Amino acid sequence: MGTALQDHADLRAKLNAYSAGVLSDVEWLTVRTHLPECAACRAELGRPELWNRAAPQRISPPDSKPARWAPTRPGWSVVFGFALVAALVAFGVGYALGTSA
Repeated sequence: MGTALQDHADLRAKLNAYSAGVLSDVEWLTVRTHLPECAACRAELGRPELWNRAAPQRISPPDSKPARWAPTRPGWSVVFGFALVAALVAFGVGYALGTSA
């Protein structure tokens, strides 16, 4: 019976890693097969995540969803390239107008 309690304690200790998705395949499968049998571990897994008292941010697992595209401000190289193209177009139009008159 002592071994079963130790095994349960080991599984319970892996719940945070399970919810964060950082377990190996074998560990994940072990925890996954244990959860339907253990109401205590399911309840522990369903509890809200804890706040990290040492730092102001919240401890949470990484997002499994793909990141949405978010528009960002263009960098200086894009702005410089756009300005260079605009200057070349203006020069070309000015040259074309100047030579036709």
